[in-house]
Amino acid sequence: MMGTLKVSNSSLYIFSKFLVICMVMISSLVDSSYSLCDFEAIFNFGDSNSDTGGFHTSFPAQPGPYGMTYFKKPVGRASDGRLIVDFLAQGLGLPYLSPYLQSIGSDYTHGVNFASSASTVIPPTTSFFVSGLSPFSLSVQLRQMEQFKAKVDEFHQPGTRISSGTKIPSPDIFGKALYTFYIGQNDFTSKIAATGGIDAVRGTLPHIVLQINAAIKELYAQGGVDLWYSILVLWDAILDTWWSFLMLLLTMMSLDAWLLTTML
Repeated sequence: MMGTLKVSNSSLYIFSKFLVICMVMISSLVDSSYSLCDFEAIFNFGDSNSDTGGFHTSFPAQPGPYGMTYFKKPVGRASDGRLIVDFLAQGLGLPYLSPYLQSIGSDYTHGVNFASSASTVIPPTTSFFVSGLSPFSLSVQLRQMEQFKAKVDEFHQPGTRISSGTKIPSPDIFGKALYTFYIGQNDFTSKIAATGGIDAVRGTLPHIVLQINAAIKELYAQGGVDLWYSILVLWDAILDTWWSFLMLLLTMMSLDAWLLTTML
């Protein structure tokens, strides 16, 4: 039987007041944030909810009806049309993101998509053919980002000859970009499939949230990133209780506090 978390009415009242205060604080920042939406690139990390072809570049097998609504053919997205990251790029006046692993026809001048379908925050302990989970976990995607930045710096060194067809960004693009994380659901669904219950999910949640927290800090440590206003975390996992949401909220608030002390 699925376990339930009992809370008192007073606890729920305090929590609801806490949420109202947080929403008021966030809404007060919205108007001042519009002028900051002048991003020149997007760097995305995630799973199938934002994968624009990375997984199917590595494991090419995607028939219709994927992609048929908008692209009229399969284009590596786990959708019959566009994804949130596509609309985000379109809204910013940027081209759709090319997958990092796509070797032909890629354009990285306005960002890169490191997302891969079936990816997890916590690295899988078995192969894709056993677990069905992508080998391109969040930590691998961060290594790919690190490698990409190193290559961009290398290509722009004095004396380096760059082909006219090479579509890579300038080194200063990393400080003018939006960084998005859309990942987490596969960690939980795989736990449910393995254990058949929600208790394992509750036990895993704090570790996953802390891993995302650490990933953002690591991205900042790579340098050239203005994370104070350019991080967007889209949580696609399972928040089955108010406690789960509170855990996520408090962790992200602690990250904000860390960023503030780092910037000062």
